[in-house]
Amino acid sequence: MLLIGEIAKLAGVTPRTVRHYHRIGLLAEPERTAGGYRSYGMSALSRLLQIRKLTALGMGLGEVADALADTGGVDVREILTELDTELAGRESEIQRRRAVIARLLEHGDDPTLSPELAAAVRGLDLPLDDIGILRAAEVALPELVDSYLAGVGQDSPWRAWDLKMAALADADANDPRVEEVAGELYAMLPGLLPTDMPAELTADQTAAVAGTARFGQMMLTDMSPGQRRALELLVEYGRREPEKWGQ
Repeated sequence: MLLIGEIAKLAGVTPRTVRHYHRIGLLAEPERTAGGYRSYGMSALSRLLQIRKLTALGMGLGEVADALADTGGVDVREILTELDTELAGRESEIQRRRAVIARLLEHGDDPTLSPELAAAVRGLDLPLDDIGILRAAEVALPELVDSYLAGVGQDSPWRAWDLKMAALADADANDPRVEEVAGELYAMLPGLLPTDMPAELTADQTAAVAGTARFGQMMLTDMSPGQRRALELLVEYGRREPEKWGQ
C-alpha cells in the first residue's frame, strides 16, 4: 500500500493534485489506514498514470473522465481527433504570431500599431503623443489618418506648429508662455491654411470638414488648459482682423 505522497511521486503529480482528483470524482477515494491515512494500491496508480498521460496530450479533465469512463460509450479516437484539430488550429495561430513578431523585430515597429500604420510612420521619428493620436484616429477617424500623417512629417509646415503646441503640454491657462506661443502660432496661420476654399462645399468636402471638426474635438479633450487657451486666443486674434481672413 502507498500513502498519498508516495503515489503522487510515482505518478509525477503532487498530493494536492491527487486530492483534487478525489474532489471532482476523477479518482475514487481509497480505503484508509487505522491511523486515518489514505492507502492506495496499483489500480489507483494506474488510474493516475492514465490521467497524467491524457492531460499531457491536452485533454481537459472532463474529457479525461469521459475517455476513462466504464460505460464504453466514449470513442477515445474521436476525442483525440478533435484534440488534434484544435492543436492544428493553435499551431497555425502560433505561426501567424511568430511571423508578425519577426516583422516587428526586423523593422523595429511598435507592436501596438497596425502593420499599415507602423509602415507609414516608420522613419518619421514622431513624438509618442503623435503616435497615440494616430493609433486612435485609425479606429475612430480612419479617413483623416493620411492627412494627419502629412501634417506631422518632418517636412510639413505643421511640424513647427506641433512643436510650439507641445511646449504648452504642461501649462495652465494663466501660464505666461501661452500668450507668447499663441502670437507665434497666429503669425504662422497664413502659411498653413488653404487660400482657395470654394464658396460652396461638395458633399464629400462637407463630410471631410465634419470629420476634421470631430477629430479636433477629440484632440481638445487631451490638451492641457494652456494649449486650449492658446487656441482660444487664435480665435480672438482672428476676430480682430476679419478682413485678413475674408470675413
